Amino acid sequence: MALENLTFHNGVKIEEYKELSENSALLISEIPNEVTIPLTQHIGAPSKCLVKKNDEVSVGQLIGEASGNFSANVHSSVAGLVKEVVDIQTASGKSAKAVVISTEGYDQNYNFEKRDPSSFGKEEIVQTIKDKGIVGMGGAAFPTHIKYTPAKPVETVIINGAECEPYITCDDFVMKTKANEIVDGLLLLMKACDAKNGIVAIEDNKKEAIENIKKAISEKANPAIEVATLVTKYPQGDEKRIIDALLHKQVPSGGLPLDVGVIVSNVSSTLAVYEACYYDKPLFERYLTVSGHGVKEPHNMLVRIGTPFDFLIEQCGGLTKDYGKIINGGPMMGISQPQHNLPVEKATNSILVLNEEESKPPVINPCIRCGKCVNVCPVGLLPLYIHKFSLREEFEKAQNFNIMDCIECGSCSYICPAKRPLVEAIRFGKRQIRAAGK
Repeated sequence: MALENLTFHNGVKIEEYKELSENSALLISEIPNEVTIPLTQHIGAPSKCLVKKNDEVSVGQLIGEASGNFSANVHSSVAGLVKEVVDIQTASGKSAKAVVISTEGYDQNYNFEKRDPSSFGKEEIVQTIKDKGIVGMGGAAFPTHIKYTPAKPVETVIINGAECEPYITCDDFVMKTKANEIVDGLLLLMKACDAKNGIVAIEDNKKEAIENIKKAISEKANPAIEVATLVTKYPQGDEKRIIDALLHKQVPSGGLPLDVGVIVSNVSSTLAVYEACYYDKPLFERYLTVSGHGVKEPHNMLVRIGTPFDFLIEQCGGLTKDYGKIINGGPMMGISQPQHNLPVEKATNSILVLNEEESKPPVINPCIRCGKCVNVCPVGLLPLYIHKFSLREEFEKAQNFNIMDCIECGSCSYICPAKRPLVEAIRFGKRQIRAAGK
């Protein structure tokens, strides 16, 4: 099957700004004097704190234990002394307990010896994923061990290398420099869920990554795994859009990829699975992108979880004089930050700094019923009507127009000539419907 130049219906072409960081040298972050590690960095129950003030901790030590199955372990990213356990608002918008660790005077080096996991059965792979605290690192932070304990048969595992949000290039960097590890990670994930096929899906603007992954796959001589190239378009990285593009299967409304025999995992999550199984390494650091026109020297970086945003920005030359705002994530689905010193989490793939001009709120005009939002919606919704019903608090009507199927990608707001805050109104409606338990 030819897996080239594939895509989904609708979507938008967006200025990418990938050139700001994609060819820069990797920066390995310095260790700050203090890290703050949230105990909720995942969907599900907060992890149970295992440390207290004045406890000494080492790199990779378990400091937060999964509370029940739908949770995830949390490990220390540094060696140091627990300063306190505090309540914080995380960069992803959650209220969470967090462990503050002072690193001064402690050796931050680590060494995990390589081992051969070829004898691992699927249960041992899944248990390792759980023990090492691996979650979805593309934004959702879904505990990976749950995803790979499927209740239905799995035909295909897809590794999502689309990275369609503007500015972000860390997954591209990982694929270019860790291609063999990504392929080995894919094979482990296929074994974990008894999948027959594996696909690494990459947007066609990542030429070097495509070639490197193809080379790594060819060395395996395994016909069950292959590369698919996707048309560069937003939101190509949405897992349901990837499934549609690659396999021509539509996940049903309210359903999951598993309903069509598929599991989708992020590139960085796959690398974490490889490191967990081959090196017994917990998830305590990650690659991320610091970019935007409001930071002086954009870079991809390898950083410890819990490192403050502003500490990383300073290593990238600091803020420009005309910086406007800082976003956790990309410009389309990221979260604007009221503080500059919130800590990096497992799902933090980007710290985006916009300049003042880019940060200005648009002038909002009345809807002209042009239908452009309908033409770009990747789900096939009618955003202008859902927006109207949400603002009027006519939530039953909004549900009749399938508001809960909205993936909040922002394509409708991006294309709207009247600059209507369509996705913000839809988010409001969804929150109200969930709060009412409907």
